[in-house]
Amino acid sequence: MVRKPDIVVVTGTGTVRAIPDLAVLSLGVEVRHAGLQDCYSGAAAAATRLVEAVTSLGIARADVRTSGLSLRSETVWREQSGQQVVAYVATAGLTVAVRELARAPELLDAVVRSGGEALRVHGLALEVSDAKQAGAAAQAAAFDDARDAAARLAAKAGRTLGEVVRIDAAPHVMPGPPIPMARVALASAVEAMPVEAGESEISSSVTVTWRLSD
Repeated sequence: MVRKPDIVVVTGTGTVRAIPDLAVLSLGVEVRHAGLQDCYSGAAAAATRLVEAVTSLGIARADVRTSGLSLRSETVWREQSGQQVVAYVATAGLTVAVRELARAPELLDAVVRSGGEALRVHGLALEVSDAKQAGAAAQAAAFDDARDAAARLAAKAGRTLGEVVRIDAAPHVMPGPPIPMARVALASAVEAMPVEAGESEISSSVTVTWRLSD
């Protein structure tokens, strides 16, 4: 009977810190009106003002994307007549990528001034534009962590590491979801809303299987 080679399986983790250099702003407009056409037209006009305000600051149209559109009715139940439509609500969503992070406060101020009462600010995400490179560095650190741990365990057993048999890499763990903004009124104050980049952590894990040598 052939004896199977002894192996050791270790999962390593790695984390790198990166300074975000990209802001992704989630915006929206919402218009409520008694008339269907006026409701839709009002939302379209508000969304157009937002796009114009953003592009007037030099944001490329390729960095402005429509992220949602809806038109719904609001109804109430009334005796004698039953369900009745009392208003319509139209919403549209936009995401804007700000590649010069220092300009994010200026952009926030511009959209608040142009959007008016129809504006909705859903959140702000600070991202690392070259996340692939940061993820690769985290993955390399995870492999090194796994190798160091495997070597320690092999030494405890009086063995040494042989060749790698298998590598299983988990997806990178990127920074969290967009940060919800407070009330829009805060962004429309005389003083601009500060946007601080801070640092983001990008993590990765790798499970590696080694053969053990005598």
